[in-house]
Amino acid sequence: MQFSTSPKQQIIEQTWKEKFCSQAHQMFFVSAIFFSIFIMILTLFSLMGKTSLEFSTIHGFGLNYAVFTNAFLGFLITVIPKYNAAPAIKENLYVKPWIIMQGGIFISLLINPLVGKLIVALVMFYFAKIFYSTIKEGKAFIKEDSIYLNSIFIIGAVLLTIEALFSLNLSYLIFFAYLINMVYFVALRMIPGFYFTYTKINPWQKPKFIKPLSFVLITIIAIALQLDLKPLIIASSFLSFLFFAYVFIKLNMFKKTSAILQILVLGFAWFPLGFLGIFIESLLEGSILKLGLHIFALGFVTTLLIGFGSRVSLGHAIPAQPIIADELTKWLFVLTQVLVIARIAASILVLDNSTMFMNTLHLSATIWILLFFVWTLKYGKYLLRV
Repeated sequence: MQFSTSPKQQIIEQTWKEKFCSQAHQMFFVSAIFFSIFIMILTLFSLMGKTSLEFSTIHGFGLNYAVFTNAFLGFLITVIPKYNAAPAIKENLYVKPWIIMQGGIFISLLINPLVGKLIVALVMFYFAKIFYSTIKEGKAFIKEDSIYLNSIFIIGAVLLTIEALFSLNLSYLIFFAYLINMVYFVALRMIPGFYFTYTKINPWQKPKFIKPLSFVLITIIAIALQLDLKPLIIASSFLSFLFFAYVFIKLNMFKKTSAILQILVLGFAWFPLGFLGIFIESLLEGSILKLGLHIFALGFVTTLLIGFGSRVSLGHAIPAQPIIADELTKWLFVLTQVLVIARIAASILVLDNSTMFMNTLHLSATIWILLFFVWTLKYGKYLLRV
């Protein structure tokens, strides 16, 4: 009989704070989910005329930076080292900046937009410097995706700084040149990778022009909308719809897969439809409540946020959970699409001069709050480590 003579390993108990701070995605995703509910409650109050806070700050800055930038940072801090075969970013480099960033967001929303936005921008520049050093020191041979992602992240910080210093509203530039570019480049790498790993089908070998042309087209749309250049909006949105529909079709992700993968493919499918929405809107005389922008924001970005968030929460949980969507998660995926349809309906009702459009807007905001509240009940325990 053989006995082990090695000393008994001591089990080190971690405090809740140590567990929560041990993975960056937990901290930043929790912030993103908290602000997704908080910001939409403020938005709903603003639509109902029950708050004096500026709508563009609540809805624009709040969603772009409080919600989605927190989510981006949770993702980038985790994957940039992996993409570049570099050491993980240490905990002491992101915990205090996380605290400062959340403080800056609250200051922007509730106290002083100038000061708050500059704080958030400085934190973004700080992380961009860390990402640059990580990419530079990494041993990976191909670093193209990481360079795109960090460059787009810097664009987001620069635009926020300019908006704050000169009291401008750069909402279209920020939304497309920063937010949509970022989510698109993440989706273009991650979703086909997940799909072809699952199906074992050889993926489409993307031509080298796909990424630079994608960046140029999205940025042109951003500039055209920001400066209200109608001929350019019409031409660029139509060409972008054709190009990105071509990309999606060529990716050939149409086979039935797991629900947690299908929701990501569905989110990607909304992307070219967003350009079609902008094109249709540009041909009309009156406003239809930024139809195309909200197809991007809800159909593309929010669908992917729920899909990726569910996948990451399960895959990075301790102990790790099977990456499978249970019945509740499937219903949340369905509710995400109900949200998109409700917001599209609000734009159509405006076009029809219906008085129901405001009620439909309120309904959309309520569905959003319900969606993220229930998602938190399901997945919050994995992120909060409780």
